[in-house]
Amino acid sequence: MKKVMLLLIVLLAASVVYAQQDVIKRATELAETSKKIMEMERESYARKFNTVHETLFPDSSDYDQLYYDLNFTVTTSPQNLAGVVHGVFKSNINGLNLIKLNFDSREGLTPWANFTVTGNVASYTHSDWVLRVTLDQTYNIGDTFAIDVTYSGLPRGGGFQAFSFDVNNYGAPVISTLSEPYFAQTWWPCKDDPSDKLDSVRITVTVPDQFVVASNGLLESEVTNPNSTKTFIWNERYPITTYLVSLAISNYTVFSDSFEYAPGQFMPIEYYVYPQNYTTAQTAFQLLPDMLAVFSNIYGLYPFINEKYGQAEFEWGGAMEHQTCTSIGGVSTGWETIYAHELSHQWFGDLVTCHDWGHIWLNEGFAEYSEALWMEAFYGNAAFHTYMNNSLSSSNFNSSAFQDPVYRYDTSNTYYIFAWTVYIKGAWVLHMLRHVVGDATFFEIMHDYPNDPQFAFKDATTEQFRDYCEMKSEMDLDWFFQQWIYEYYYPVYEWGYSHYLQGNQDFLHVQINQKQNLSGYNHLYKMPIDLVVNYTNGQKDTLVVWDSLQTQTFEIPINGTPSLVTFDPDKWILKQASQIQVTGIGDDIDLTSTFELYQNFPNPFNATTWIPFGLDTSGQVKLEIYDITGRKVRTLIDGFYQQGDVVKWDGRDDQNRVVATGVYVYQIRFQDRMLSKKMMLMK
Repeated sequence: MKKVMLLLIVLLAASVVYAQQDVIKRATELAETSKKIMEMERESYARKFNTVHETLFPDSSDYDQLYYDLNFTVTTSPQNLAGVVHGVFKSNINGLNLIKLNFDSREGLTPWANFTVTGNVASYTHSDWVLRVTLDQTYNIGDTFAIDVTYSGLPRGGGFQAFSFDVNNYGAPVISTLSEPYFAQTWWPCKDDPSDKLDSVRITVTVPDQFVVASNGLLESEVTNPNSTKTFIWNERYPITTYLVSLAISNYTVFSDSFEYAPGQFMPIEYYVYPQNYTTAQTAFQLLPDMLAVFSNIYGLYPFINEKYGQAEFEWGGAMEHQTCTSIGGVSTGWETIYAHELSHQWFGDLVTCHDWGHIWLNEGFAEYSEALWMEAFYGNAAFHTYMNNSLSSSNFNSSAFQDPVYRYDTSNTYYIFAWTVYIKGAWVLHMLRHVVGDATFFEIMHDYPNDPQFAFKDATTEQFRDYCEMKSEMDLDWFFQQWIYEYYYPVYEWGYSHYLQGNQDFLHVQINQKQNLSGYNHLYKMPIDLVVNYTNGQKDTLVVWDSLQTQTFEIPINGTPSLVTFDPDKWILKQASQIQVTGIGDDIDLTSTFELYQNFPNPFNATTWIPFGLDTSGQVKLEIYDITGRKVRTLIDGFYQQGDVVKWDGRDDQNRVVATGVYVYQIRFQDRMLSKKMMLMK
């Protein structure tokens, strides 16, 4: 890992060779390319999508799939896939005698030829995308059994692609798979559930001898057969979910690079490209070792370090994060952040897989934000913010991209599952979380979460990720995930400020209104908001206010006369904001001629509030805080005062302990007079 740290330092230093203007230009260009490729993916989806039926999702929680030995023979003339699939399974219940596997029954079309099911099987039926197998005996918890399925035919497309016979622009056949979200079942029988990972899979493919087969894991052998065919055997020994099992077959040119992950220790990086793209690919892929170094530093060592990372060309408008061997639809330096996106999926999607497709943002939102983190690590902070802010276009604010919830409430529609919302709004969730918990805690989360034994090589839900963030940050974050993952829309702020003086203290009066309204929906957002104050003396402060009400005001002590105040200038919040004129409250408070206890500000407050009081003469003053039961919490002042003052309370008791959320009473005693008021502490 020391080597990885050194590589990151080199990468960060490399950013100085880029002029600031060139960096911003590069960030903008890459962000625009990322958008275009996303649209290409959506177009590819629209061309290839087939209707998904509820019969794709049979209840199969009563058993686990452990291992598959997949044996395929692929021909292009005629186009055909012949399969022999050996599966090993384990019972999760006592008395198991029937299992259901997902497998395309072709819905009335010509069935698979030579279709047989053998092994620990008494009988079987096959209809409505489900292979129902009656077992040869009753199996109890922990018992294992095996099933073999033999079939042959022409797989049909589904979802984004499934199994495809295609021809590239150079006239060469390309056979490939893209099974996300639940279309592995179009080409092999399996339990097509992202949460039930295989312990391992062996993939044997026989093809005409002009072809090369790229797949998951390590190439165990490549054998030339006497009948003008070749057989490739790949072994994926890490746990893998069904939609990540892949084939990419064409007349590839193969070349390689390496990632030095420790001194003298290298992992292969393998590339499978069309021969005509070989020269371009050598340039386009040259940053992959650097990307592996950056992400290994941020997220922990590349999770499949004992195997490989690879990229294989296929005929699709985008890319797909197949485990250890990403499928890519383009070879170009303009695809730089797409390569970063798919590589980061090896941690978020492959190492840790979303439990079900409702939580897909745990894959795609993380990979989208990884694009920006790559920009930050390699090109610098300005490029990072430029890349993130490129998504803040009026078209995204006015479309479902930012208006829909990130969580996918309908998982029967592939187009809806992979809507733009999941990518860009999901990325913004992480961006905002980073600012809420702070950089140190955020990057600790991003490193430790995918490597925690609870999640590594397993699956996760949003709620589990939320709880993990709460544990690491020691913060209540339910409010954050509820509003940004499960709720609609985003905040629309109106804000303004004025400056006033109380005694010798400068104050900033800030008013923030939340104006969001979508067809009657007006959920209020709780967020920390940065206010950057530029003073007339050239100094600058960053203040943070926690806004959560429809209209909220803040009276903030500052260090001089402000020349300019800016609202979330670094754009840490997904929002729209406009400035309005407001007036302060300074004239309403008289600290010198009247005995008065004024309302604290802000109220309600988070962490810190200010309590003004006025005196009509000098004397002994005691100001105390009580909880709602009458128990004294804090003595703020107990001494002689010439005139009134504005006193700060930091939400702590006399023992310097942070007090709980709730209603508190503050009370002032002066001579024989006493006044009190209530205030609300919110966290």
